[in-house]
Amino acid sequence: MKNHKKNLSFAELRDLLCKLENTDSLFPIDEHAKENTLSVLRQAISDKEVHLLTDRRRIWQNQIRYADRSMLGFHIADCFLVLFLMAMMGLHDVDRSYMITISTLLAGVLGSFSIMQIGRACFSKIAELSETCFFNVSQLAAYNMILAGIINLAALAAGILFAGSHWKIKLLQIGLYMLVPFVLTQCASLGILLTEAGRRSPWMQAIIGIFLSVFFSVLAAMPVLYEESMLFIWGIALMIGTVLLGIQIKVLFTAINKGEILCTN
Repeated sequence: MKNHKKNLSFAELRDLLCKLENTDSLFPIDEHAKENTLSVLRQAISDKEVHLLTDRRRIWQNQIRYADRSMLGFHIADCFLVLFLMAMMGLHDVDRSYMITISTLLAGVLGSFSIMQIGRACFSKIAELSETCFFNVSQLAAYNMILAGIINLAALAAGILFAGSHWKIKLLQIGLYMLVPFVLTQCASLGILLTEAGRRSPWMQAIIGIFLSVFFSVLAAMPVLYEESMLFIWGIALMIGTVLLGIQIKVLFTAINKGEILCTN
């Protein structure tokens, strides 16, 4: 059935208006109650205080309290898995070269996973909405980077100390062997995160992380690269990776503050 709209004439509209006014007259407005209600609302508005939180310690406390703990839980589980595998290699007294191969692989995976945690927490396709919340994207990224760094360094330090004491390797030597794959994998993963395609597809970060982890484990099969005479080269690689990682972090926060990442996320 078709609905036919009827256009009211001027006389009909005037008659309707009169009926509405007559109906309204049956419900008179209590001006005294109206004024009391308005005064209560005005008082409530004047009593309301807006607290600007500028204390960084309180901000960090609230970050820890309200942060999403799902990715943090996976990250901690990954660290425990790394330490568990190191302990199993020590328990079975595996060969030193095999231990170095597995250690570099685990360090690369750990570095890639930490960047994936930052990407998942800060750029989960709602970055523009996150920017309007109490914790903006810059604060979320800083919080997750610092927290991931603390967890990673604790796990790596434990692994380095264990490997050095069990396999009788100098701490500087085994430290470089694990830190270089860790830092360079982070550089590659963060470089992917800085691209729009990388933020849209976390699998790209996982793929590059797995590739580099396998690459460094293949390098471990070349004994000439793991002689003490090559420690200078490993040290240079660590310095270059650290500087590059610092530059990438600066680029990331600059892009966030400019809004370049928010508008494409």
